Amino acid sequence: MSLKKFLQQKGFIEKEEETEKSEGEKKTSSSGKQDQPQQTIEPTYFPLYGAETPATKSATTESSSPVAAESAAVNNTGDNIDPAFIKFFEDEMAKSNFPGPDYFEFRKQMQAMYQKIGKGTPPNVILQAVLTSFEAMNVPSSRLLETAKQYKDILEKKKIEFLSGAAGEKEKQLKKRQDALQSHQNNLKQMQEQLAQLQNQEKQLQDMIKREQTQLEVNKTLGKESIEKIERAEKQIAMAHNYMNTAIDTDISQLISTHH
Repeated sequence: MSLKKFLQQKGFIEKEEETEKSEGEKKTSSSGKQDQPQQTIEPTYFPLYGAETPATKSATTESSSPVAAESAAVNNTGDNIDPAFIKFFEDEMAKSNFPGPDYFEFRKQMQAMYQKIGKGTPPNVILQAVLTSFEAMNVPSSRLLETAKQYKDILEKKKIEFLSGAAGEKEKQLKKRQDALQSHQNNLKQMQEQLAQLQNQEKQLQDMIKREQTQLEVNKTLGKESIEKIERAEKQIAMAHNYMNTAIDTDISQLISTHH
């Protein structure tokens, strides 16, 4: 299994189709549904027994096992080893299994013997029993040591590959976050600029309204004097007209009276 597929399967990184969804779409699609816990497949040949394993602990409580040492170190940090990751390395080790009996078969036999005899048997008894069976197959302990180191090299390369791939995925997620943050910052800047423009337009409109209101008050008296003059002229015309008519009517009356 590839690193990316393994991390996706365990939920450490998103699948490609999931990354195309927005957060809102994810919430909508997942509403009312609870994530089902994935079944963890326990490692077969490197099972977790706390800080030490039956295949590696000695009668003196000292351990030379990388697994046991790493387990103790992890426990000291307050973290627990996820069995899925041990299973991942175990599968990679199985894929690289060398032909013939070697350390990998030795490890398998140690676990099988431990399960068969039980935890009450001293570890050195189990170790000697397994070594005896391998010597019967003409497999010396030097062969086990040699292949154990080779498997360690394989696991080291896989770890480097794993961490490199993990770093790539982490960088991808950081880039995704930075792009999202930059997009939001750009949107906020654009909105703030639009708001500033609207506020400026609002101020301009308020100034225009004030000018119009002032002009409105001014124009309420526009032409008042001229209108008053015209009205006075209208009154004078009417008075003059009446005066002239009266004078003419008087003359007409006098003429009529003298004619008789």
